[in-house]
Amino acid sequence: MPGFNPQQLSYKVQSGNSVVVMLGDQVIAFCQTADNAVDFGTESLYGIGTAKPQEIQQLKFAPTITVTSFVLTTIGISALNYPSNLLSILANNSFDMHVMDSNGLPMITFTQCVCANFGMNVPTNAIITENISFQAMDVLDPTGQSVLNGNFALTAVNTVVGAIANTVGL
Repeated sequence: MPGFNPQQLSYKVQSGNSVVVMLGDQVIAFCQTADNAVDFGTESLYGIGTAKPQEIQQLKFAPTITVTSFVLTTIGISALNYPSNLLSILANNSFDMHVMDSNGLPMITFTQCVCANFGMNVPTNAIITENISFQAMDVLDPTGQSVLNGNFALTAVNTVVGAIANTVGL
């Protein structure tokens, strides 16, 4: 007898349909987009004698993440057990923001995010959305390690201090 023999799809590319964005430990309800970026503050260094850069340095990291979500009504806020709307908790607070995969594991985490901008789009005949931009202190990979590591003096000093502390038995 014939059968359907369905085959589970095995995707090779991640889609927005299989991730969730979290602000702390709370899922951002009806999140529509999460645009994240790291500005490396890259600057070309020039010297007399050529128009070509003689060196390119990454001078400062500026990680940002911007989320766009639907604005919830008071009924939506209570139905989802939110303590309040997002705007009321943004001032003077920092958050870790996670993009989680379908297995509940973090794909990328922006740590100690502080709100930089809040905006609301109120169009005619459409859903109201809010755009919230955050600046972050660091960006972590799925293993919890910073992706912004480099050859920094503070990293070297911490390594030396740790080695000295271990040697003297601290």
